[in-house]
Amino acid sequence: MTFLLRLRLCTIALLPVLSTTTVQAAANNPDERIRQFVVERYHDTRHLIEGPQGSAPPAIAPDQSCITLYERRLTLLRQLDDYKPPYWDDPRNQAAVFIGTMWTPAFYFLGYSAVNARLEEIDDIGPQTELDALRHASAQQRCFER
Repeated sequence: MTFLLRLRLCTIALLPVLSTTTVQAAANNPDERIRQFVVERYHDTRHLIEGPQGSAPPAIAPDQSCITLYERRLTLLRQLDDYKPPYWDDPRNQAAVFIGTMWTPAFYFLGYSAVNARLEEIDDIGPQTELDALRHASAQQRCFER
């Protein structure tokens, strides 16, 4: 048999397996943790591909005091205040590059790290939008003028 004929036969034999998606296979798995893990990774992938959903900034009630607006802004700033070094300055990525020179699979961490950083960036868009709306409401009320 030629190589192409063998390849075609293998492909035909694998068609039923290939037509089952990962989510469908996880739905048939009796272990709930595995099914939930696969479904969550599927949603992460969709979230990564689609990017951030442009949501309208939340409406801020005009009767809120300047102190209330300021406290809410501080809460959001504390949520967003998570220092992340630039990608190549991250010690984990530097270690992956160093180890990757001796053990090639260590380079796989770089892709994981990049995807994880992008997902965190997408997740920070919601609080950042609310923070901008709070800043705008504070400016409209002239909270910081003396």
